[in-house]
Amino acid sequence: MSKVKLTVIATLLFLGLMSLPNHAKGLTSNEYKAVVDTAYNYFNAMANGDQQLFSKAFDLDFGHVKMITTDKETGKESIRSLTLQEFSGFFNKKTEDTWHGKVLSVDIVDDKMAMVKLDFKTSKSHYIDYLVMYKRDNNWRIINKTFVSK
Repeated sequence: MSKVKLTVIATLLFLGLMSLPNHAKGLTSNEYKAVVDTAYNYFNAMANGDQQLFSKAFDLDFGHVKMITTDKETGKESIRSLTLQEFSGFFNKKTEDTWHGKVLSVDIVDDKMAMVKLDFKTSKSHYIDYLVMYKRDNNWRIINKTFVSK
């Protein structure tokens, strides 16, 4: 192969590869924003006891929360599961504490499923949540929440 052909092929490959990240970012940036907004809707719903925000963030028909619990008498750990409907019912008024939340990571698969890692602190606790979301009927909703508290 001549030097000219190799140079042309290399240039075309380089230009093609350079355009891929920009194109991919453009396609996913709207989904990324919608996923992050859903995570913050959940966070603000808890902090403010806002049931309307919960209904925007949670799939109340299908979603669940899973958490580690420890029996006070035996010290044995188990996993407790609640529906998101039950969980949201615990937050029916604005908290007095100041809450700080930050999305640490977002992983979106085929613009249909997402995993969000959320770090948030109150004056009493520090939580790390993993939120699994599905996009159904063109809306992102949390279908599973697992967390640990420190």
